[in-house]
Amino acid sequence: MILKTRHIVAAFALHLAVFGLLFSGVQCGRVPEPVSIIQGQLISANELPKPQSAPSPQPAPEPPIPEEVAPPPAPEPPKPDPLEAQRKQQAERDAKAEEARKEQKAAEQKAAQEALLKKQADEIAEQKRLAEDARKKKEAEDRKREEELSKQAIADEEKRLAAEKAEKKKKAEQARREAEERRAREAELSAALGAESEQRTAADQNLWVTQIVAAIRAVRRLPPNVDPGLVCRIAIQLSATGEVINASVRTPSGNPQYDESSLRAVFKASPLPLPRDPTAFVSSIVVSFSP
Repeated sequence: MILKTRHIVAAFALHLAVFGLLFSGVQCGRVPEPVSIIQGQLISANELPKPQSAPSPQPAPEPPIPEEVAPPPAPEPPKPDPLEAQRKQQAERDAKAEEARKEQKAAEQKAAQEALLKKQADEIAEQKRLAEDARKKKEAEDRKREEELSKQAIADEEKRLAAEKAEKKKKAEQARREAEERRAREAELSAALGAESEQRTAADQNLWVTQIVAAIRAVRRLPPNVDPGLVCRIAIQLSATGEVINASVRTPSGNPQYDESSLRAVFKASPLPLPRDPTAFVSSIVVSFSP
C-alpha cells in the first residue's frame, strides 16, 4: 500500500490534537488548596485584658482532606472517515493495478526481447543458409563451366585433328592422282621414246636415288656400335614436290635401332631432291641404307 504525503500529515495532526486534549484535561481537574487568612486590629496597652489563666490549648484543626479529582475521561477515538477509507482502498487498488501493469509490461518486454533475439537468430541462420547455398551454387557453376570448357577444348582438338587428317588425306589423294598422271605420262613418254629414252631415264633415276641417299645420310644419326655390314631397305612414297608422304621399313637390317634411325632420317630430310629430268620422277621408290 502506498501512503501519500497528505495522509501522513493528516495522521500527524490528529495525534497532536489527541495529545493536546489529554494535556488540557489533566490541568483542569486539579483543585487548589484553601489559603488561611489572618485578620488583626491595633489596640492600646490599657485596653489589653488582664491576663487570665491560660485556657487549655485547643487541638489544631486537621487540614482539610483534598477532594479526589476524577481523571479526565479518555478522549473518544476519532471515527474513521469513510472518504479516507475509500481513498485508501482506491490507493490500494491503484497500487495493485500499477504493480500488475508493471509486471505485465515487464513480461511483455521480456517476451518482445525473446522474440527479437529469436528473430535475429533466425535471420543469422537464414543468412548462413543462403551463403552456403550461394557457395554450393557457385561451386556447381564453376564445375559445370570447367566441364564445358574441357568438352569444348576436346571438341576443338578433335575438330583440328579431323581437319588435319582431311587435309593430309586430300593432299595424299592429290599426290596419288598426280603420281598416276605422271606415271601415265611416263608410260606414254617411255613408249614414245623407246629404249633410248628408257636408258636415259634409268640413268637419271639412278642419279636421283644417289642424291636422295646422300640427303638422308646428311641428317641421319647412327646409334653407337653399329655393325658396318648392316643393310636396311626403306620404301618411300613421295609427292610431286619431294615431300615424304609415307615411309616404312621394307627389309629390316636386324638391328631395330639402326632401322628406326634410318626411318627417322627419311622424314627429317623431307622434302627430298627431285630428279634433273622430271620424266625420271617416280612417286614410290625403295632405297637401301648401310652404315
